[in-house]
Amino acid sequence: SIDIDESGCYENPRFTSESKEITDARDILDKYVSSKITYNMGDADEVLDGDKIREFLDVDGDYNVSINEGKVKEYVLSLANKYNTVGKTREFKTTGGYTVSISGGDYGRKIDITDEVQYIIDTIKAGKTDSKEPEYSQIPYCNEADDIGNTYVEVSLSGQHLWFYKNGSLVVDGPVVSGNISNGHGTPGGVYKLDYKERNATLKGEGYATPVSFWMPFNGGIGIHDATWRGSFGGNIYLSSGSHGCVNAPYSLANTIFNNIDEGTPIVCYY
Repeated sequence: SIDIDESGCYENPRFTSESKEITDARDILDKYVSSKITYNMGDADEVLDGDKIREFLDVDGDYNVSINEGKVKEYVLSLANKYNTVGKTREFKTTGGYTVSISGGDYGRKIDITDEVQYIIDTIKAGKTDSKEPEYSQIPYCNEADDIGNTYVEVSLSGQHLWFYKNGSLVVDGPVVSGNISNGHGTPGGVYKLDYKERNATLKGEGYATPVSFWMPFNGGIGIHDATWRGSFGGNIYLSSGSHGCVNAPYSLANTIFNNIDEGTPIVCYY
């Protein structure tokens, strides 16, 4: 007669349903999946709730619960891919009445990935419910579905003409000279933001240092400025006698833009 229980023949479980490690893990998991974040994305909402949150959660062999930061980041990147507008292709209705597709540039909305990942982790750990916009590292001048809005500078690079609209009204327009096509300095198309504006600046490059009265950069070293050394503007000048990439404007045109434009205003350039 053998009592296999008393003889220790069975391998006993390390944890049972009553083990503290199990009940603690259960309580933490219940708390985490009770969290809910509703992201207000303009015309739409994105809801992060328990169904998605549980995909972020890991439990190791000792029943320690952790939040997988990599999976949270994947989720935030999916939001960014869906809602970021920087560099995205936009349909833009020109002053001439036709619509062009414009891609590239640095203008638009951009979710701050690092801050938003940390916010989600903190919110899940607290078991909170919240409704908010995501953290942005950059927001457009007009924070609507069409983020160009009705205040912008329009530059037709093939037409060599510029228009400046503010709150839907035309402030000024006129002919310009853009980057020299023949030597590879053509002004790039895209939607950019006005970085800043500066009075009486000196533009420097390889082999030149040129003083200008009105300097409005929007794409690195490329910007709008007066060019009093030019006797004429518009037409086909840019094809062989254009600038190093900047948009050269008559003094009066540059002056009016400078005195009415704000930092962050979209600059729309297209061919």
